[in-house]
Amino acid sequence: MKTSGILLIVNTLLLVVIWVFTGIKYAGLPEIIPTHFDIHGNVDGESGKATIWLLPCIGTFIHLLFIGIKDPKSSLLNIPQSFRNEKTLKLYLYSLELPVMILFLDIIVESIRVAEGKQKELSDAVFFILGGILAVVGVGLIQSFWASKTKSND
Repeated sequence: MKTSGILLIVNTLLLVVIWVFTGIKYAGLPEIIPTHFDIHGNVDGESGKATIWLLPCIGTFIHLLFIGIKDPKSSLLNIPQSFRNEKTLKLYLYSLELPVMILFLDIIVESIRVAEGKQKELSDAVFFILGGILAVVGVGLIQSFWASKTKSND
């Protein structure tokens, strides 16, 4: 199985876990839950508990969008020329989606734990996950740079 296929399966499973976890915990949530946190992880915004469904919906949209991108030559894609083939595009998109899904899962789990009173603030895990997203983008940029350098030398 190709790496992009494995990433697609992992991303799909993470999305299912996000929906199932949210569904299991929803009934036990208080009517007002934390929905925004400051840079230190402290709650600085609250909303009704129905807003907990926003991240699973956004995650589903991203997942379906990435699966639905079929034309690597589309002018709507802001990707390097070296990524404009189906294999590389899928690998890049699914690699980028993985830390995003992990980030969404972490935020939902920690928000629910804060709402339940089991923790007081978001952990620093969010920063490490954001670093993962930046790492994927950085690797993509470096690969694109080297591909363009190699092509210009030919």
